[in-house]
Amino acid sequence: MHWLRSLVARSPRRALMLGKTLFLAGAILIVGAVFARAGLMGLNADRSDAGLATLRTLAEAYPQYPTWMVPEGPAGFAVSALLVLAGMGLVVLAEAATKRDNAKRGKWW
Repeated sequence: MHWLRSLVARSPRRALMLGKTLFLAGAILIVGAVFARAGLMGLNADRSDAGLATLRTLAEAYPQYPTWMVPEGPAGFAVSALLVLAGMGLVVLAEAATKRDNAKRGKWW
């Protein structure tokens, strides 16, 4: 953990940007999966009314779109949650390093 703090202390602004990017990427994946799941459920409701078999994955429902990046199972959601948690951790460490640097320089704002 000390190596991570020293890397963040060298360039807290970059670490802050990377943390926010990781957090945003994980959050977008999770929200995208929720909307994709809702769309799949709506599509399956229509298919059920028509007497057709239900679709299990997004790739079956939308073969023309790259759906490999949307998490559908526990492993995909775990990776997305790890991205969110890693981003939050980096943001916290970078903000603490920035406050420490500002206190050393005598800035009070």
